[in-house]
Amino acid sequence: MMESNSAPSSLPLGRRVLYGLTNWALLAAGLANLVVGTLAALNDSAAIAATSLTAGLVLLFAATIDRFESLKGLGIEAKTKQLDQKIVQADEALRRLREMTEITGAALIDLNSKMGRWDSTPAPRESIAFANRVRQIMKNLGSDDGIIADVLHPWAKTLCFDMALAQTHGLRELLQARLKILESERQKIKQPIQAGDPHFNHLSAQIRSIQEFQDTRLKNLHRLELDDYPDKLMEIFDDVPQVDPGEVETQRVAAARFAPGMVSLRQSKTLPDPELWIEELSKARNR
Repeated sequence: MMESNSAPSSLPLGRRVLYGLTNWALLAAGLANLVVGTLAALNDSAAIAATSLTAGLVLLFAATIDRFESLKGLGIEAKTKQLDQKIVQADEALRRLREMTEITGAALIDLNSKMGRWDSTPAPRESIAFANRVRQIMKNLGSDDGIIADVLHPWAKTLCFDMALAQTHGLRELLQARLKILESERQKIKQPIQAGDPHFNHLSAQIRSIQEFQDTRLKNLHRLELDDYPDKLMEIFDDVPQVDPGEVETQRVAAARFAPGMVSLRQSKTLPDPELWIEELSKARNR
């Protein structure tokens, strides 16, 4: 098969000049052979005439091969226009397939991340594996890294949110236990309670501080954006009211193990320590 000798304008100048010179050389050689063959035919030299005329015609065809869709002869087959059309069609099909994959990947990730929560979402291992498959498919098709990151953004955000819920579970239990103790102490105050009773007012203030923290911090984790992790999550452990600081510090240290993974999810939508996350999230699902 002989490729077209045409010189597309997209080629470098040097190659275009080379193609042009080659075409002119083939044309000159073809014309020369036709002249020799014609003269040989006039001189009754049949063998030379046949050889020269055949060679001249082949050389002329080679010099203008881009004008023909198919040229067969002397064991040579050249496809030019049809081949170019197929290449254009293949490039267009690949571009469309890439766009379709980007759209489909975005839809699947978004759907996979927004399904009903713990009772029906994919298990942590399945979710991480699914996101990795989508990432690899898009990379194989040549999708831009920025587009891949946009597609995986809902998955990364949901994974961070799930981990935030898991890491604040112990904090919720500590606060709830402390709340019950304070409410029990307040109920023991002798009735009727005197207006301005300092003990009652102190207990009430402590109870309100816990309730406000629960309502404004722990119940609003879903409002955190991906860019808020892990900083906004770790700040929660700085403001816990009415709980022994030593117990809060234990919870903070446990949560800090997942901060590097959150940073990676935020920056590159990748998880460098998947097994650690899978184990922790699986335990949270089984509570």
